[in-house]
Order: sequence, then structure tokens, then C-alpha cells
Amino acid sequence: MRRSLTQLACHGQCRPDPARHEHHNRLLQVETDPDALLDLFETAVTWAELEYPEESTIAPHEWLDFAERHRWHDPERVLRIFGLATDIALRAAPAPVAEPLGMAAGSGICPTLDPVEPPRPRPRLRLARP
Repeated sequence: MRRSLTQLACHGQCRPDPARHEHHNRLLQVETDPDALLDLFETAVTWAELEYPEESTIAPHEWLDFAERHRWHDPERVLRIFGLATDIALRAAPAPVAEPLGMAAGSGICPTLDPVEPPRPRPRLRLARP
């Protein structure tokens, strides 16, 4: 017998901010919608690189609490999903800012190099004639 998975509704105690309601509902679909699952992991992977609006996005540090506050068909699996996504998002380091290049020792931009010896002439090969 095939069981149909549907999006779970929030229980009465969950009342997201109106601005976060859309993201909240998208996170609720993680268990049943593969696209929502991909969206979660895309957000996790790019969290440190892109700017997500705080007023309309539930941040990664809140994802585990979100998962624990809601009812799921398979709570253990959903906790693993949100735990992994949280770990990915919070471990990512922001892209490093390039440091300005400094001057090298010596005069000018390049350091003083040892004098280079001129190339030695290569010996010429002669073909022996019979």
C-alpha cells in the first residue's frame, strides 16, 4: 500500500511573522517536495556568500528549532536534513577579502635579484662526412 505524503500544517502554537510566512511554508515542504529540499541545501551552501533578507528568511541557526517545533511524518529524518543543512550553512566561511599587495624588499616593486649570468653559447654539432 502506497502512503501519500502531504505537506504538514502547523499546529496552533506556530505563528511565523507575516514576512517570513512564505519561507516558513517552503521549509515545511522539505519532507515531501524534492525541490524544497534542494532549495534548503542551495540556501545552506550559499548562505555565507549571498545576502538573504533577514526580515523574510528563517536563518540557518533557527532551522533545527524549526524542525523540532513542527510535526513530521518521519521526525528523525527531518532532523537529520535540517541538521546537515544547518551544519553546511554555519561552517561555510565568507569569501576572504583580498589583501592589498605590499612592496617587496629591495627597490621598486620587485626585490633585487642576483645578477643573471649571460647564457653560454651552445656547442655546434658537426655531421661527419664519409
